[in-house]
Amino acid sequence: MRQCVFIEDQSTWTALIRGKPLDIFYSYEYVKLNARSEESAGLIYFEGQSGELFYPFLKRRIFDTPYFDIITPYGYGGPEIVGTLTPEELALAKGSFRQWARQHHVVSELIRFNPLTKNEQQVPEWTGKEFIRHTTSIDLRPPVDEIIQTFHKKNRSMIRKSLASELTVRCGAKEDLQTFIQLYYQTMDRKDASLHYYFTTDYFEQLFQPTALCRPTLLMAEWRGQTIGAYFILLGHDYAHGHLIGCQRDEHKLFPNQRLEYEAILYSKAAGMVEQHLGGGYKERDSLFESKCRYTGYRMFEYHQGKTVLLPQIYEQLCKQYGRNEAANYFPEYRYHETVVST
Repeated sequence: MRQCVFIEDQSTWTALIRGKPLDIFYSYEYVKLNARSEESAGLIYFEGQSGELFYPFLKRRIFDTPYFDIITPYGYGGPEIVGTLTPEELALAKGSFRQWARQHHVVSELIRFNPLTKNEQQVPEWTGKEFIRHTTSIDLRPPVDEIIQTFHKKNRSMIRKSLASELTVRCGAKEDLQTFIQLYYQTMDRKDASLHYYFTTDYFEQLFQPTALCRPTLLMAEWRGQTIGAYFILLGHDYAHGHLIGCQRDEHKLFPNQRLEYEAILYSKAAGMVEQHLGGGYKERDSLFESKCRYTGYRMFEYHQGKTVLLPQIYEQLCKQYGRNEAANYFPEYRYHETVVST
């Protein structure tokens, strides 16, 4: 009987994913980078007759108990199928995964499915699914002139003014990372962002290293010898992800934010990408999401989460021991108060 293989070593993991049309979130390096000190990176792999299933995760100990839960790392993930698996093969994969979970005391599973690949539709019986909110993405397949026409008229105007100014944009190198980090922190300060978004210098340095699935690119916006904006984009097999951006206050009306998004489109399109995913907001149709849609013409994708209680009795015991807030719709519930305090 075919079963899932559970992989933790980097060499085996990388050999399996190399050359596969997987998004950037499936490499060992990406998952490990997003692991906290108490978390370990793992990959669930299943091979069928005509396809393969890949599912990277972070395994977390639940406080001071002998139990664990698993979660997809920052970004998107979950079971992704390359090729085709039959319903029978998917049932075998799910069954062997559940068996592994019981053996390793895994209480719950949280999956952030990928809006672009719609992988929640590939594995309909894996877990219960819940729509969370929409994300938005720029279609890079039309000619550039047609892409720009989908922008809001104010964005088009700001880009034209920026192109006519002395502002220039170039690809950055490792030596530019510290400048980017300073600009990014300044931007987070202005937005009163949660500490969750203040990534460390080591995070950025590792993120800038290419992997089997990702070519990171740093775009630097400069004016009169000064860097006033920078944009981290991650290029995968088909999709570019606008990851993080930082800019100074725009007193001179040079519009570095809008210019960087425009230049990122040119760069990603030249690299063969078909989508430039801008993500979503903090909530459905909030101001952040609306600002992203000014580039995409409200071209929207559904973001779903999968939530599975794998050991129901233990789950309930943990909720009683560590508290829950049913109104918050937070999962897993026993981590709600920990998350509120850390935020």
